[in-house]
Amino acid sequence: MSELDGSLEEFGGWAGVASVVSTNAAIAGATLASPSFAWGDHALSNLGQPGDPVATPVTTLLFDGGLVLGGLVGLLFSYALWTGSTNLVERLAALPLCVALLGMVGVGVFPYTQPLHGPAAITLYLASMVAMAVYAVGNALAGATERAAGTVALVALHVGVWWWWLSGGGLSRGGLAIPELLGSLLFSAWVLWTSRWHLRGARADGRDAQFQR
Repeated sequence: MSELDGSLEEFGGWAGVASVVSTNAAIAGATLASPSFAWGDHALSNLGQPGDPVATPVTTLLFDGGLVLGGLVGLLFSYALWTGSTNLVERLAALPLCVALLGMVGVGVFPYTQPLHGPAAITLYLASMVAMAVYAVGNALAGATERAAGTVALVALHVGVWWWWLSGGGLSRGGLAIPELLGSLLFSAWVLWTSRWHLRGARADGRDAQFQR
């Protein structure tokens, strides 16, 4: 790895942090700005649909804009995974991560009444789990078994959240915002954890040692 690649990896790590903070802040702001949003009755996407009873111009700007901005910034984080990988499997995880983040952008670009909203949302959740699982396998191959196990646990929790929700009545029942939020927080936790690994953890230590030789 060149020193330039190392700098770009670090920049990508910070982009991951920025993506998580901006996206979650925008979602939280949208829920607070809504006059009638209820976690037990609505989906998060209601906040981004113009004309929806729970939406206002402020909520649509925050929700849709936050997802688009967070997804685009997050694409820079995928470069940290690509550049800072120690094996092919870790590197391959950057590809479904990009797909997931483009799905996030799609959710913001296409409100829930648009035909592409559903596919974009499904792409976000499924591709994010695939990226995490593939990266976990790569971590295990690289000897980072504890990290791999932690990531597998996050994926299992994510799958469990949706299994629990679907088994209780499916996507049509009210309160879809609950599993959406839990899934988002699990993905966010992994991004922050992985960003730290590349910024202050073992990957950062290995990168710095390489440059000091």
